[in-house]
Amino acid sequence: MADAAIGDGCPEAQELAKWLALYGQLRVGDASWAYRSFADLVAEHGRFYPSAPWPQPDPPRPGQCFRAASEWADRAGWTYVEGFVLAPPVAPFTVFEHAWCLTQEGRVADPALPDGMATGYVGIPVSCAFRREQQGIRGTHAVFTSDPINPLAGVNEEVLRSGLVQPGPGRSPV
Repeated sequence: MADAAIGDGCPEAQELAKWLALYGQLRVGDASWAYRSFADLVAEHGRFYPSAPWPQPDPPRPGQCFRAASEWADRAGWTYVEGFVLAPPVAPFTVFEHAWCLTQEGRVADPALPDGMATGYVGIPVSCAFRREQQGIRGTHAVFTSDPINPLAGVNEEVLRSGLVQPGPGRSPV
């Protein structure tokens, strides 16, 4: 995993690690795939981020996390991140697939959930070029996982099958 094991440290990170292990059991591909699930991809490449207040006056856009995060990444020059969020008020499924941004200072900026709903995040930051390329190929705002606005796009089977592209000139996904 990036930087440190997701389950190390605070209770929020430990809870996210527990849910990643559960979601990792929802397999898409076979044993030949680099990652058998979106959760496996995040467990391998994701990192934990603590929650932070939304830094803009615009209201949250629940149910539109992939679109809103993509738009804010373009608008504010922030980094788009895709992974999972820990949101205890949404019981019984307190961890779910989600997208948000990182500000230039590396703080979470979540344009979809109201302040105080999320207590932690684990995800993979992606470059603007990689995000736009994958969104164009898939016809959805989600880069790796399924987007409820376009469920027919499903998960990004190509990334799960082949793995993340290797960093190169202009093509660094993380």
